Amino acid sequence: MVVAFSCSAIETDIEDLQDFVYIGRDITQRKLTEAAVQQANEKLTIWVNELEQRNREITLLSELSELLQACLSVEEAYTVIVQMMEPLFPDTVGGVFMIHASKQLVEAVATWGEEAGTEVYTSQKLFSTHECWALRRGRSHFLTNTHNRMLCKHLHPNLPPAEYGCIPMMAQGEAIGMLYVSPLEKERLTEAKQRLAVTVAQHIALALANLRLREILKNQSIRDPLTDLFNRRYLKESLEQEIHRARCKQQPLGIIILDIDDFKKFNDTYGHEAGDAVLREVGLFLQKNIRKGDIACRYGGEEFTLILPEAPLDVVLERAQQLREKIKQLQVKYHGQPLGTITLSLGVACFPEHGLTASETIQAADMALYQAKTQGRDRVCVCGS
Repeated sequence: MVVAFSCSAIETDIEDLQDFVYIGRDITQRKLTEAAVQQANEKLTIWVNELEQRNREITLLSELSELLQACLSVEEAYTVIVQMMEPLFPDTVGGVFMIHASKQLVEAVATWGEEAGTEVYTSQKLFSTHECWALRRGRSHFLTNTHNRMLCKHLHPNLPPAEYGCIPMMAQGEAIGMLYVSPLEKERLTEAKQRLAVTVAQHIALALANLRLREILKNQSIRDPLTDLFNRRYLKESLEQEIHRARCKQQPLGIIILDIDDFKKFNDTYGHEAGDAVLREVGLFLQKNIRKGDIACRYGGEEFTLILPEAPLDVVLERAQQLREKIKQLQVKYHGQPLGTITLSLGVACFPEHGLTASETIQAADMALYQAKTQGRDRVCVCGS
C-alpha cells in the first residue's frame, strides 16, 4: 500500500496553541496507474522507433530493388550493392559472395565496412563452398550469443566474430552466392536484422540472376555461336559507333577483312565438321592476336572482319601482314589428323582515306580483299593499290 499524508492546522480557544490534523490517503491505485502509463509510454516509444526503422528499411529496400533493376551489368550491380548495404546494415562488415562456374569456389564481389582496415573483416574473400554451413545446407546460418556455435570455416581463425550470418542467395532453386553480415564490436545481430538480411539476400539474388540472364541473351544476340566472335549485326552497330568516335576525335580507323584461302577444300576433303574446326581455331587465333580495344567479327562464311580504332594505314598494314604470316604457324587437327597449313587473303581500308562512312569504308576493304584474291591469295592488299 502507498499512503499520502497531509497536515492541517486547527485554531483553538487557547492563545498560542494550535492543533494539527493529519489525514492519510491510500494512493496505491494512482501510483499503479502512473507506473502503467509510464510503462505504456516506454513501450509506445520503442514501438514507434521500431516502426520508423522498419519504414526506413522498406524505403531502402525499395531503392535497392529499383537501382538493381536499372543496372546494365552485373559489375554495375556490385557497385550499387556496396553503396546500399552500409545504410541498410550500419555498424557491420559484410559482403556479397558469388559462386564460380565450377561450383567449387566462392569469391567476394562486393564488400563494405572495411574503412578501419582489413583486419576487421572476419571472413576470407575466396574460399570453398564446403567451408560455409549456409551453402552446404542451402539455408541461412546465424551465429549469435544465444544460438548456434558452429563456426563456418571461411572465417579467419584469429578473428572469429561474436555474431555473424551467412545467407545463401537462391535463384531458381540453386545457390548462386551468399550474403555475409557481421556486426561490429558491441553490436548485436538481432532477429530483426536477421530477417532483414534474408530479405536483402532474396532481392540481390533475384536481381543478379536476371542481370546474368540478360547478359547471356544479349551475348547470344551479338556473338557468332561457332567462333564466339562478334557477329555481323554487332559489326554493323559497332562500326557506326567507331566511325562516329573517330570523326569526333579526328582519329583514323582501320578495317581488315580477311578470308580463309581455299576453305572449300577443308569441307570437301575432311567434311563440314572439320571445316567448323578450322573456323573455330581461326576465331580463337584472331582473339589472341588483336589489341585491347580492337573488335573481331565473323563477317560471314569463312570471312572475318577486324576493326582497329585509332590505327593509321601503316599500322593497319603492318598488323595485316603479321596476321598473314602468323596464321601459317597454326596447327589445326580434326580427330588427331592435321588439316594442313592455313593461309589468308586480307583487304585493308582506313577511315577517312578510303571512306567517310561505315558503309564506304567496309566496302573499300571488301574491294581490297577481292584484289588479294584475284592476285593469287595469301597476300595483303589496300583499296586502290
